[in-house]
Amino acid sequence: MQIHVARPPAQLGVFSQEEVAAGLQDGRFLPSDQGWREGMSAWTPLSQWPEFVGLGIPSAPPESAQAASVQPMPAWESGSSISNYFGTIKDVALNPVQTFDALPQAGSMGRSLAFHYLTAVPFYVLVFILYAAFIATFGAGEFGNLGGSGVFRDLGVAGVIGFLGAYFACLAIFVPLLFFVISGIVHLALLPWGPRGGYATTYRAMSYVNASFLPLLLIPLVGCFSIFWRPVVDVIALSRVHKLEWWKVLLSILAFGCLCCGGYVVLFMMVTKGARGF
Repeated sequence: MQIHVARPPAQLGVFSQEEVAAGLQDGRFLPSDQGWREGMSAWTPLSQWPEFVGLGIPSAPPESAQAASVQPMPAWESGSSISNYFGTIKDVALNPVQTFDALPQAGSMGRSLAFHYLTAVPFYVLVFILYAAFIATFGAGEFGNLGGSGVFRDLGVAGVIGFLGAYFACLAIFVPLLFFVISGIVHLALLPWGPRGGYATTYRAMSYVNASFLPLLLIPLVGCFSIFWRPVVDVIALSRVHKLEWWKVLLSILAFGCLCCGGYVVLFMMVTKGARGF
């Protein structure tokens, strides 16, 4: 059983039950220090844990426990609920420093993946509905002009809507999964700096950021601002969870961007060369 121990505003780390018990006895940990493990809804003073009651440590005063109270963040880490869902979007977008300072190091990737799907699926469904409404109103020809392709004009209204339905369904399914790959590449770029957490920590941070910003893109004006704010939050998130300087994270993300751009150029040249060969 791995226990997260915090002495607000700082987290002390993740320890086994035996390590925490020994720390309470030798003074490394205080009775008022907060503990949390996966499945708990809130942080609790170590003195109130049944596992440590028999150690003879004094109970933390109520006022001390209240002052030391800390919650795992983003809110989704505390449990699956509507309030925690919207709270996570707010945590990530408006308070990224505290949010990713409090992200448990040993949490489950499944929680962030589930949150990503709960955000991505409604987002792409809504985008599809908006496109379908545009096509139904103005016709496939106007959509073809908008997209710059005569193929869509030839498909007709039903054909274009069907094509877009399949396209956005693929995005909803595969974009959250794609972040397993993206996070892996970014984590490799972070390795020279000695990140504190592992690949799972990088994935969870980047997945929460991407998922939280998807709904904001649909809000007028807010969506335009979020396009520029989101990369900043990515840097903040990775620097806080890995305890790295922000410029090191920025260099790693830029290296990832250059790698993607270089791969795109190579692929484009290969396709162009192949097309000329026919």
